[in-house]
Formats: sequence, C-alpha cells, structure tokens
Amino acid sequence: MKLKVYIKIGRKYEILDWDGEELTIGINTPPVKGGANTKLIEILSDQLSISKSKITVIKGHASRHKVLKIDIDTELFNNLITKFPKITLPSIVD
Repeated sequence: MKLKVYIKIGRKYEILDWDGEELTIGINTPPVKGGANTKLIEILSDQLSISKSKITVIKGHASRHKVLKIDIDTELFNNLITKFPKITLPSIVD
C-alpha cells in the first residue's frame, strides 16, 4: 500500500494531522544525508510493529512531501493506524 506523508522538521515526534490523504508527522531529525527519512521509517515501523525493511520512500526523498510504500496488509494497517498517538486516524484505502 502507499501512504502520503508530510514532514514538519524541528518538532518533537508527533503525528500532527490526517487530512484524509496525507499524514503530517513532526520529526526532530534534520534532513541531512537522509536522516529525516531514516527517522520517519523508524517511527512508522515502531508504530506499525513491522520491520523497517517493509517501509520504503518511493517519492520525495529530498522533499517534505513523501510517498511511502508499506508492505503491510491494508486491513491490518487500518486497524493499527488508529492506535497512533495524538490523533485517531480514519481508514486508509489502497
């Protein structure tokens, strides 16, 4: 499945918003040498309880707007995403 993500740099880790199409996440890791991408993958793998190798940035490597490919069953993802901190997220469709 694919997930659109917008990164806000310079914040503590927070899931800030879900507008129905794009997840906004605050990250405190600077975007130097892929550090923010690595941290994003680490955060999502932890929250989804999946291996980091199952999450790949497929678009927006140097942008704040990214598209991730997540190797996870859509139904399982929809169940897990509601457990993210800060906000309750609606289902995401493939």
